[in-house]
Amino acid sequence: MSLLSPQARVQATSWDVSLDETSVNALLIEAGINFNEWSAPPWTKEGWFQAYQLLRPALSQANDREQADGIYERLTHNEFRDRTEQINLERELLAALLGSCERAVVGYRLRREFYTDDFSNGIENIAVDSQLGLNSAIFLRTVKLKDFLWNGTLRIGIDPRPTAAWNPIAGFNDAAGRLAWSTVGDNAFLPIPYNSRWVQNRAEIRTTDESGIKRSVRVPDDALMPETMTGRFGQVGPSHGAMTKVLYRLSASNFSDASVMEAADLLYPYALAFRWGAGGQNAGAHDPEIAAATRLIRERLRGLKLLRVEETSRSVADQTFTYRSPIIEIYLDNLAFDEQENALIAPPWSSVPWHVLALMEAAVERGIAAFSRGEAERRHLPWLDLVRDPAQLKTFRALIKEFAQTGYRPAALESLVGPETAKARWQLLDQFVEANGHLLVTNGPYRLKAWSPDAFVFEVVREFSYPVGLGTFNGFAYPARALITGMERAGDLVLVSADAEFAVKQQRDHRLVRAMLQPDTLRGTLQPIRPESRYVVIGQDRRVAAAGSLVRQPDNRFAALLSTTLQSGVHTLFAAIFLDGNTINPAIERIELRNDGTIGKAGRAGDAKDEERRP
Repeated sequence: MSLLSPQARVQATSWDVSLDETSVNALLIEAGINFNEWSAPPWTKEGWFQAYQLLRPALSQANDREQADGIYERLTHNEFRDRTEQINLERELLAALLGSCERAVVGYRLRREFYTDDFSNGIENIAVDSQLGLNSAIFLRTVKLKDFLWNGTLRIGIDPRPTAAWNPIAGFNDAAGRLAWSTVGDNAFLPIPYNSRWVQNRAEIRTTDESGIKRSVRVPDDALMPETMTGRFGQVGPSHGAMTKVLYRLSASNFSDASVMEAADLLYPYALAFRWGAGGQNAGAHDPEIAAATRLIRERLRGLKLLRVEETSRSVADQTFTYRSPIIEIYLDNLAFDEQENALIAPPWSSVPWHVLALMEAAVERGIAAFSRGEAERRHLPWLDLVRDPAQLKTFRALIKEFAQTGYRPAALESLVGPETAKARWQLLDQFVEANGHLLVTNGPYRLKAWSPDAFVFEVVREFSYPVGLGTFNGFAYPARALITGMERAGDLVLVSADAEFAVKQQRDHRLVRAMLQPDTLRGTLQPIRPESRYVVIGQDRRVAAAGSLVRQPDNRFAALLSTTLQSGVHTLFAAIFLDGNTINPAIERIELRNDGTIGKAGRAGDAKDEERRP
């Protein structure tokens, strides 16, 4: 075996085994995942998804590839009956990927990131993403300076130097770009740092009469749907259905060029996705990276409808602030049993106004630049950048003045935006670029103030229409953790007792406290208690025989109801409790089950000695 550095020059036959290292960020880029203007798949942080992206390219045999691809398609298209079958499919996918032994994961390197928590110059309230570390949107929305909370300066260093272009459609995809977009952008949902799920940010999921009902729903005749290849919006028409309806309440706010968010801003990303993602290689408007990033949207969207815009007022001292909330229905196919997963597929949201998106689209159509790095290299064009390319900026300014005179709006929006409204938008954008020297217009909590090749400066937005209040995500900074203290069988139940370990603030520091897990255990801490509990039962064939949630009992224990369909033999039940979604380093416990009513020793999942009792 030879272990070679990436810089070593060798012949094709000079080695038997190569040792490669990749980052989570690089893996997501290869998978066509961006956290920019497009919504990421709900399963982006799931282990089976990342394993597929990492190991599938190494499969050399066609039958191995077909087996892995088939399981992957079932998982991503919800082709399973219940949670038990889903877990078995995830395990089968890993077995298929590792069966040929052509590539295997041999280890992980821990991420080490440094910060100062000095009393005066340090930081506190730090939420760290389990995969991306400090380079995450949650970190920027929770971290606080210990002094000068309102007017201080937070300095962040990052490596390596920035290389990606700054455009929200197919850019911002290196480490520096992700940090910049997390700062200025404000997506509908943000990745939760301590599990694989997502938290609501600018979009609130509202339940409907059809929520949780696995049946088709009728799409209203006047619902809109973008056309493939053109992106034009047309009415769905009569006799169309979908598998589910998701109702969103969106938190609108003004963009940094003073334009007010309207329906066209929320809908135009759909038009871009269907125009630039659906066409073939010979189409006039196509980008493979946009196609990869928008595949789920185009596969599952069946219609969208703006119902109304709600207004709410809030009085602070002698001032009254008004907030606008568009209410939009989205109709989707391919129903998942997880309501949140459905809502993450195609949320009606944009952190960038329609006129900036249309400006980028016009630049690509006229051959000035390309959306993605791949298309820029293929077409020998610059990679579209809204900030750091003076030549592109000069061209963009000429386009803005042209569009301000003609009242230009893209064909997809001609029925939604009038010429005079469009002229006003272009004039605002012209004033913005004149004052700021760039075109990075967003509605996030920060805006770009200054930049150089080695440094970027962002300032807090003092926009009173911005709806996400301070402290919204503070609960993620010090997540509570559940520790199982006992398991016992009582007839058809397995009863689980647990403690909670959580942080208690002491001036500008925190200390860990442990107490019995009860409904009021975390009262008065940074977050309310929200326990989630899971169990799986593994049979002697090492397959999942049952899976479900534990149910809280009156005595504050949690119970798993054993299935009456378990086959004869010995089974092992594994259980874990998660507080506020914290699945990092879970305290998983196990208990052995026999059909004759006897039980084996309960203990931690890693304590089993007998090979027959391993999952």
